[in-house]
Amino acid sequence: MAINPILRLAQTVDRRLRQAGDKSPGIRRLTKLFEVIHFTSLKTEEGRTLQLPIALVDPAKPDPDRPPLIRPDRWTITRLENRTPLTVPSLIKLSKAADPWSSTLAVFYDSKNEFFVWGMIDQTVHFNTILVRETEFGGYTPPGTFQVTASGTADLSIYRGFDFVARLQQDRLLTRQSDVFWSGPIHDRLSDGIAACFAAVGRTLAKSRMEEMPDPDDWIYWIMDTWTRTLCRLLISIQRYRHGGALLITKSHRSLDIKYKMNYSRLPRLLSDFAAFTIQMDASGEELRSLLDADADDIPALAYLDQSISEGDAEDCERAITGSVRFISSLSCVDGLILATPELAIKGFGVEIRAKKEPPSVLISTTAKPHKRTTRPVDPSHYGTRHRSMMRYCFANPKSVGFVISQDGEIRAMTRVGSRLIMWENLKVLSYLEMSHPKRHRKRKKTQPEE
Repeated sequence: MAINPILRLAQTVDRRLRQAGDKSPGIRRLTKLFEVIHFTSLKTEEGRTLQLPIALVDPAKPDPDRPPLIRPDRWTITRLENRTPLTVPSLIKLSKAADPWSSTLAVFYDSKNEFFVWGMIDQTVHFNTILVRETEFGGYTPPGTFQVTASGTADLSIYRGFDFVARLQQDRLLTRQSDVFWSGPIHDRLSDGIAACFAAVGRTLAKSRMEEMPDPDDWIYWIMDTWTRTLCRLLISIQRYRHGGALLITKSHRSLDIKYKMNYSRLPRLLSDFAAFTIQMDASGEELRSLLDADADDIPALAYLDQSISEGDAEDCERAITGSVRFISSLSCVDGLILATPELAIKGFGVEIRAKKEPPSVLISTTAKPHKRTTRPVDPSHYGTRHRSMMRYCFANPKSVGFVISQDGEIRAMTRVGSRLIMWENLKVLSYLEMSHPKRHRKRKKTQPEE
């Protein structure tokens, strides 16, 4: 007999909490909590799917790791005067006030194992800007034992701080995300665009300046991450429209009917300029620090000026990248895909695929590098027109990469590997786990707040 998927989710969360040394509410309580959230996500309010942000926080110990110095942008929990029982009707009402971009509901359970909403958490916007990769600095570990986000119908994701725990998507339990951007065929196909960014940075900077870096490999990794992070931001931004869309990265325009042609190459230039200015800023900072450490009698004013100019230029580029990402993503609201070069220059939108030949087989891979044991065949007819047309194009053009975003928010990637079309689901586009990576989170002018 198959185990209830909500029960499986509760078992997974319970196991992960115990492995991390945290106190678990227990499988029975977790099942009860997830059931309420699950059934609430099936409802709509004024025709719109509900989105629920919830954190399990003990009201007796709401902030056990409170730091000695509280910064102005750190979250706080405002208690409700009266606790509200956690039921489907109450969550539907409270979801109107708890915009998932801005706030989170604090819930817990009593001695009778009944859950209730007891507070609301503010400043969630700063945590979310990190998640969607609009910034890589600042941020505080969110409160509570774990956080639950219902982002769509019967679509629950569980996180513990910055760590992904599990996702229940309808009746499928997913305990790992596909990080296709750092290894495997998708990464290999995208490498031309990353290499072009490296080349552009090299043309901007003197080679000796790169060699002066204390950790040049670290900077190479950082540039790769910046490029990849920007692509993820673009996909997330398209996803947030809830309109559905597609992004095709390819050098070839054959079998494509481009309704609105354009040549928007600003994003590649901004990425390379941002990297160059950041490296220059870091080099100037290293020079200043060395002079200060040496107790130099005179510190050249130009050293301060160089660092200040580079810092300002880098900040300007960072803001401009945000503007370009938003501009490109808005093109997805027109029917048809967005056409991009490997460098992420946009060549058109409202693009229709004319390729007719169906791929002989389509496989879904659960790992970045597909293997026999991690792939399974799927019937393309189970997907909509947008997916099937992208499958046909990517199979006919082996070096291309297609991203398709469903109206329900699911992001899928696909490319041809050998004689088969491989597709990946549950992509790791959010920045969970990034901050625990030893290299991927490069610090420039701000540091992670200590808690």
